[in-house]
Amino acid sequence: MREILTPAQIEKLVGKSQQGCEKSFGRLFDLFFDKIFRYIQFRVAENEAEDLTSDVFLKVVENIKSYKTTKNASFSAWIFRIAHNTVIDFYRRKKELLGLNDETNEDFFLQIPDENPRPDEQTNTYYDIQKLKEALKSLPDNQREILEFKYLEGFSNTEIAHITGKSEGNIRVLQLRALREIRKKWET
Repeated sequence: MREILTPAQIEKLVGKSQQGCEKSFGRLFDLFFDKIFRYIQFRVAENEAEDLTSDVFLKVVENIKSYKTTKNASFSAWIFRIAHNTVIDFYRRKKELLGLNDETNEDFFLQIPDENPRPDEQTNTYYDIQKLKEALKSLPDNQREILEFKYLEGFSNTEIAHITGKSEGNIRVLQLRALREIRKKWET
């Protein structure tokens, strides 16, 4: 069974980790590894997701002493910001290696794996999933990411703002636009 901790309990583990307690850091690793891996895997190929997830936790180890609790950002938001920046850095390096410029319209940030339906899946459910994927694919990267943080990871707008470096107002606008676009596509 997965361990569920309150934000206060997580902050206590962080404090102990900052003091060098390996056991506390191990618990943080166990709490966040799957979430960070899933976040990254949704954006890159699976073989690259493992390496990038390792990079995130290496950065966490290197920088955990600089983490400070704030009213507007939890440890979860802090670690997801590291993951977010790691993915962005990965694609910047990839674009450089491929010789692509900023005007290239490659959709690097969306690599939703195709799901093969099990034989017992209902046809309507399968088509709904495909329709939702298509609607998500059509969204700009920043809108899609906001929806993922909000609805898949359960972050508040304040935490999403901290992770992405955008204002809360901007987060609300991006979320609203994304939901409107999905509704339009869903109704067609």
